[in-house]
Amino acid sequence: MTPLETRIGQALRRWVDFTTRRPGTVAGLLGAVTLVLGVYAATHLGINTDYKLMMSEDVPFRRTWEDFARHFPTLDDSLLIVIDAQTPEQAREAADTLAARLDADRVQFREVVVPGAGSFFERNGLLYRSPEELEGLVDRVAEVQPILAELTRDPSISNLARIVRLGLEQENSETRDWAAIFDRIGHATVAAYEEHPVRVSWEDVVLMGSALDPDPRRVIVAEPVLDYEKVFAAAEPVEAIRAAAVEEGLTPERGVSVRVTGNPALSYEEMSNLIWDVLVAGSFSIVFIAGLLYASLRSWRLVFASITNLVVGLIWTAAFAAVAVGRLNLVSIAFAVLFVGLGIDFAIHTAVHYEELRRRGLAHREALGSSLEGVGAALTICTVTTAIGFFAFAPTQFRGVAELGLIAGVGMFVIFFLTVTLFPTLIELWVRGKDDWPREEGRSGLAVLGVAERRPVPTLGVALLLLAGCVWLVPQVSFQSNVVKMRDPGTESVQAFEDLLARAQTTPWQVDLLAPDLDAAQALSARLRELPEVDRAVTLADYIPADQEEKLAIIEDLAYMLDVPAGESSGERLPAEEQIAALRELHDFLGRREWLESSPSPFAASAVRLRDRLAEFLVRVESDPEQEAALKSLEEILLGGLPAQLERLRQATRPQPFGREDLPAEITRRMLAEDGSARVQVFPSANLSEPGSLEIFVDAVQRISPEATGLAAHIVEFSRATSSSLRQALSISLGLVTLLLLALWRRPLEVGLALAPLCLGAALTCSFMVLVGMPFNFSNVIVIPLLLGMGVDSGIHLVHRSLHRHAEDPPGGLAATHTARAVFYSALTTVTSFGSLAFSSHRGLSDLGVLLVVGMLLTLACNLLVLPALIRLYLRRRHP
Repeated sequence: MTPLETRIGQALRRWVDFTTRRPGTVAGLLGAVTLVLGVYAATHLGINTDYKLMMSEDVPFRRTWEDFARHFPTLDDSLLIVIDAQTPEQAREAADTLAARLDADRVQFREVVVPGAGSFFERNGLLYRSPEELEGLVDRVAEVQPILAELTRDPSISNLARIVRLGLEQENSETRDWAAIFDRIGHATVAAYEEHPVRVSWEDVVLMGSALDPDPRRVIVAEPVLDYEKVFAAAEPVEAIRAAAVEEGLTPERGVSVRVTGNPALSYEEMSNLIWDVLVAGSFSIVFIAGLLYASLRSWRLVFASITNLVVGLIWTAAFAAVAVGRLNLVSIAFAVLFVGLGIDFAIHTAVHYEELRRRGLAHREALGSSLEGVGAALTICTVTTAIGFFAFAPTQFRGVAELGLIAGVGMFVIFFLTVTLFPTLIELWVRGKDDWPREEGRSGLAVLGVAERRPVPTLGVALLLLAGCVWLVPQVSFQSNVVKMRDPGTESVQAFEDLLARAQTTPWQVDLLAPDLDAAQALSARLRELPEVDRAVTLADYIPADQEEKLAIIEDLAYMLDVPAGESSGERLPAEEQIAALRELHDFLGRREWLESSPSPFAASAVRLRDRLAEFLVRVESDPEQEAALKSLEEILLGGLPAQLERLRQATRPQPFGREDLPAEITRRMLAEDGSARVQVFPSANLSEPGSLEIFVDAVQRISPEATGLAAHIVEFSRATSSSLRQALSISLGLVTLLLLALWRRPLEVGLALAPLCLGAALTCSFMVLVGMPFNFSNVIVIPLLLGMGVDSGIHLVHRSLHRHAEDPPGGLAATHTARAVFYSALTTVTSFGSLAFSSHRGLSDLGVLLVVGMLLTLACNLLVLPALIRLYLRRRHP
């Protein structure tokens, strides 16, 4: 033992003697301080869930993002309301209704818009299509125009049945028109008896298969009023959307699905699930931790003293966090996880040594002072080295980890002070004279692990083989930048967001570029469109269609075909018997075996489905005392929306030429800034939910424009800054810890002994991640500092014990000592504390739990197997 270590041990013994002579006074004073600090922490420590604040303002990509956000609105804090309906018309009507309702709520929303909606796009939408697409639409309308004309003349069930039957008799061939009509009639016969039937979409029939194939999905973009001072910043806006949807009848029972996603909604559901999972996991783990502590300390009073010491330390550290940072972020909130995992280590080593001395026959006061004198130097070194490891994160650009490092680093000094002050006092008050300590004979329960120490060469040979494998695997470790993949896949916001990501037309992850003017933006977009990774690049100029005169001529032909005069209706409906007879004739026609056998195809399958549904409807309606009501419902479902839908198509065929000055102000505001700066929106060609596709897309755009920003670029750069910060911090911390140990021990080989198991354990953990396909993400990166702290602490304790053996030590080598037992149970408490997180529905939290369990077990194995073997060879060399 070095002179410095001796002086540290002696000083701690004198301090313990001083505090334990006045246990009531010391406990009362510390209790009062804890009460004050607890109240302060509870009233001043908050949580800020704004993920943007987790990165330093000095990071280049964040400055670029903020500069862009000063010019144009972004989707960063937007709620995306995804509306899926059974028909395009229903989706459009639902989106307009809900958007109008939310836009009137200025308490919860600043602005609500439906992209691509409104009278401007209703009137001019066809001009945004290419001439080839419009020609295809003309051909498509020409195919169905006779059917539309006849139904416009006489929009009745009997006429529709007659049209279908006559048309098939004349053509006796397969067409996509008849298959689509079959399916819609069949749907209507079922819906006629439903509580909330949905009208058939004839617009869908007309446009199906063309470039204008309608979409039964609409997306509303809402700018909510967010309060990041609250844990659930988006709770009120999200719940307001859900309540409004229900009140407007936009529910699955009525054929409409309304889902809320976007960054605020994702964070809201994530925090809700995280808090629940952590509480449940914590409740279970407390019981197991208490059991493990008892197995280690074999005294319930020591267990209660250890847990009390830990809780007091957590309160003090939380109070420091309230002073130092004020509000925890989504990463620094994990300081409690680190504190529990590392803080209990201090109590275990002290209590195990105290228990060991008592079982050797020492009196209480002598055992208490000697235990702190024996482990005090190691505890002091562990405190400083672990704190250095955490403080190394403080200067990094990743503010989330920087604040975590500051809080956890100070927390190590807090728990050290309490372990040498409060913990001995509690032992004095609660344990003295209360427990019997029979003298222990034999070996520690871990003595079986001594086989590695007795055969060091084979043990180290296996370790070298594992290390060789790690050299190949570790470089393959990846970082998952897709934050959605971390979250619970069963939540509404995650499912809706992944649905949006799967389509280039709706993906929120786009890249934005800021050009000095519109001409520069157009030139830049032209270069970007040539990239295979880019689906389209849009500027304000793209909102002004090219070739308008040519398109207007084609649209004029389309208007002529849709200009079908409505028939003169007497207002009288055919008797129910005649309508049923018309449906019966259609059913019988479809039921002819020879006709179906002549067309064995999906078309014939549609005919069979319609025949069967007509049969069911006829049986039901013929026995229905209210036949008129059922037939009227069927006619309303089939043909009730036809006039309005045709009129909308006609309105779309009456555009006028327009220029930039005719664009809606909202579009101009989103694409052209007041200072003339122009926006370029770049959309991906790939599904960004696929692994690696987000980075490929962003890298391709940034090769042309390094200043690219937007949600996609922001996420990728954020992940890279996180990885860089972690590498920087780990390099600094390992370097400083190495220098400190060299300064204290003056023997490089001993320093290497303490650090070697840590490095091997970390390498094995990373190799495990590669083998099972588990990347690092924003949740599980905190495993690295935790493994660093635990690994260094355990290595220091074991090296210290092995180099300063006692005559009373049991036979069997290092593995048989109580220090090894303390290391073992300390690791198990950490594994038990957070291993239950592996069962969380949150994918990031689950990965954290799995990785922590595996990493701790591997590090523990390295400390209890590889380290004793290294020490045995070292001692042979030192004392041949």
